[in-house]
Parts: sequence; C-alpha cells; structure tokens
Amino acid sequence: MFKFQAEQKVYQIGNVTIGGQPGQHPTVLMASIFYQGDKLVQDEEKGTFDQEGALCWINKIDDMCQKVKLPLMIDIVGSSENAMRAYVEFIGRHTELPFIIDGTVAKVRIAGVEMAAKLGLQDRAVFDSVNVESKNEELSEVKKHGLKTAIVMLNNSKKPTAQGRVDIAEALIERAKSYGFEKLLLDMAVLDIVEPGPAAKAIYMLKDKYGYPAGCSPTHTVITGWKKASIYNKIEVASTKTSMATSLQLLGADFIMYGIKQTEIVPSMAAVDALVAYSCMQHGVKPASHDHPLYHVFK
Repeated sequence: MFKFQAEQKVYQIGNVTIGGQPGQHPTVLMASIFYQGDKLVQDEEKGTFDQEGALCWINKIDDMCQKVKLPLMIDIVGSSENAMRAYVEFIGRHTELPFIIDGTVAKVRIAGVEMAAKLGLQDRAVFDSVNVESKNEELSEVKKHGLKTAIVMLNNSKKPTAQGRVDIAEALIERAKSYGFEKLLLDMAVLDIVEPGPAAKAIYMLKDKYGYPAGCSPTHTVITGWKKASIYNKIEVASTKTSMATSLQLLGADFIMYGIKQTEIVPSMAAVDALVAYSCMQHGVKPASHDHPLYHVFK
C-alpha cells in the first residue's frame, strides 16, 4: 500500500470518524434511503413513508456494520420539502447515526437543514452539497443554521476526468470554507457507469494533495448505464457492483455511498478494509483503534 504526502484530515461527525491514511480508520458506508424508486416512499409530496419498514432496514444495516466495525451514515434522499423534513426528523429521532441531507433542489435541501437545526442535530448533519452550480442564496441560508460539515461535489462537466476533478477542487474548497463549513468531504460526482475508474484516481490525487476525506457513489448509474445487466442473475449483478465499489478503497476512499437495501456491501467493504489495514501495518500505519474491521470481519 502507500501513504499520502499531505497531512490527512480526520473528522468526527456525530459518532463516526472519517478520514486519515489508508489503514488508519475504516471506510464509512453512507447508506442511501428514500431514493427514487424506493418502495418505502408512499407519497413524496406529502412526505409519507413506511416508517416501520424504514426503521427495519436502518436497524438491519446498522447491526451488520456494528458486527464488523464499519462506520455508518444515512444518506437521506428527498425531492420535496415535506418529505425531507419528515425524513430528517425520523432519522434524527429514531437513530444516533449521522446523516446526509441530499435533496434534489435547493429548497428541499434547505428544508432538511432547517429541520436538523430545529432538532439541534447540526453535529450529525452533512450538507450535500457545495458544487459548481451552488447559488450564494442557498449557501447563505445553510450558514444561518450552523451546519459545519459539507460534501464538496467535484462535477466538472467540461473536463470529466480525474484531473478535471482536481482542477476545480481548490476553488470549491475555498468557497465552502467561506460559508462556514469546517469539515469537508470531497465527492467525485460519478455520472456514468465507467466513471468509478477516474473517480478512484481522483480520490488518490486529491487526498495526496489536500488531505481531505474523499469518496463517491460508485454504482448508482448501473440501473441505466449497464445495458447488458439483464443477462446476469441477481448474485452476479450484486457481486459486480460490490467489486466496483470496493475497488475505490484500494486507492484510499474514505466513504462509499450505496443503497441501504444492498447489504452485501457491508462484509465486502469490511473485508477490503481489513486487507488494506494489514498491508499498511507493514509500513508503520496501524488502525487507530481496535474498532476496525481488521480485528472483527474474519473472526
């Protein structure tokens, strides 16, 4: 394995530690829920959903993660203000987990931020995101509510390469800081099925240069982008997706976004974390604590 040249930033977000050199802290699973097509959602506009079912899935993946010491955050996806308010309140009241406010448009994200602040959950909330299209009005509104953690989305449509992501990073990092964000997570903005490749390279390049925690959502494009997926069975498709996701860990990814119902990702991520950590011990980097998959996933 390798060590990054830049000093690595390590953040505490709620009860989750994220960042650092490979092998130091386990990769964080950001489990997405209430996404488009999620059957837990009953009426997106009204904000109604299957609360019992949602809690069942959250508890299931949380239990799996705890057994192998894989950190977990909940990625809350919403497309209406009512829905985002309901989702944030539900996650905030029924779990101790950190969560990402991942709204489709500004007013939805602001609604989530307002609810998080109302409940006093700013230390657990992550704003998604500061990006090239972010408006000053939205970021100013978020700043009023005291959120300190944000995802910085590195979507360079003019140059969708590893270097293209690096090229826009510094300006977006500085912009995020100017609005009061102190803990920054760099997201590689995967928009095509083959982009986890350059995204992984960008993760390495950015961590080596700046030291911020970095990662992405590597497989959400599979549904529309993998034209030949239908010739494979469910196990074959699932194993392909987990391979695409866990490959990012070998280049230093600190977080991976993945569907909450696709629980096969948990042992896969934990196993790769264990292998990476064991390799890193050979050049002096040890897990920061015993709460690491290295000591739990294979025992």
